[in-house]
Amino acid sequence: MSYPEMSIIRDIRVLTEKFIPNRILHRTGQLEAIRDDIKPLLEGSVPRHVFIHGNPGTGKTCMARYVAGELESYSSDIVQSYTNCWENPSRFRILYNIAKDVSSAPIIHRKGTPTDEILEMIKRSLEGKHCVVILDEVDKIEDDRVLYDLITLQNVCMLMIANSSTALYNVDSRIRSRLASSDNIEFRPYSSSEIIDILSDRSEWGLIPGVITGQQIEMIAASVSGDCRAAIDIMRVVSEEAERSEHEKITDDMIERSLPRIEMFKKELSMGALNPHQKLIMEIVTGAGGTIDSGELFRKLSELSASKGMESIVDRTFRNYTNKLVKYSFLNSSGDGRWRTFALPKKQF
Repeated sequence: MSYPEMSIIRDIRVLTEKFIPNRILHRTGQLEAIRDDIKPLLEGSVPRHVFIHGNPGTGKTCMARYVAGELESYSSDIVQSYTNCWENPSRFRILYNIAKDVSSAPIIHRKGTPTDEILEMIKRSLEGKHCVVILDEVDKIEDDRVLYDLITLQNVCMLMIANSSTALYNVDSRIRSRLASSDNIEFRPYSSSEIIDILSDRSEWGLIPGVITGQQIEMIAASVSGDCRAAIDIMRVVSEEAERSEHEKITDDMIERSLPRIEMFKKELSMGALNPHQKLIMEIVTGAGGTIDSGELFRKLSELSASKGMESIVDRTFRNYTNKLVKYSFLNSSGDGRWRTFALPKKQF
């Protein structure tokens, strides 16, 4: 097979986190467990909901989508739906996403459509069918009634994904009781040797043969502390740099320059996952010179949300959003209650 002169990348999609490979490496136990849990759907029986947890970059989302796609390929009566609950945290938006995935009816108008009507549309669309619903970042859900909505649908199996094993501890006790029989599956960080195998597999399909060495793959794997997503990001970035600069191969210098940017990659991924209200909060704090008190922030957020046609949020949701932004180091805070102040970390100025 011949390749374009000076080419480095064969298929850029393979070097992205959203790519679902044809095979899953080093997760055989988790793969078989999830298969067993949802396989009853093929027989029209009741499946077992699954709670998947583990650090970022351990393959949780990739695995869930792989198994759901695998099951979907076996039967035309099985469909899947994926929602990132950090980007779509409300009950309405989660059900809206599921309805779009399972319904053949015209697209639902976001405004003016009651949530219960969307739930009924999902029920009608799934008559005679089964659905694997993947809820990524499940702990970011604002209204846990949506979990109850889905639990009550016997032909729905949920794959719930979170970083923390305690992600569901704060949901309503009645819902937690209904989810008590869910399979609890942990994804531990990859070892360096496992990441080497995964990167080697990705390079085989995504890069032109010979443009990256085994030693360079080892350099990347040793630097990411078990985070496969960061490793794949680095491979993509250095591959793109090599192609832009018309190099015949990836160089050690390119990899070494990319390593200090690992934390930046993780930050960018987190920023990309902020929901619209959280992004607006960050814009308001930045526009206020980097510091703003809680009351003023909530007032401006309410005004801007209304002017942009966004859903309004209540004080409880506002506190949840700001607490998460503080937890993940997007903001610093001081004081309590109405005297609480939010500020951008100093390094951002």
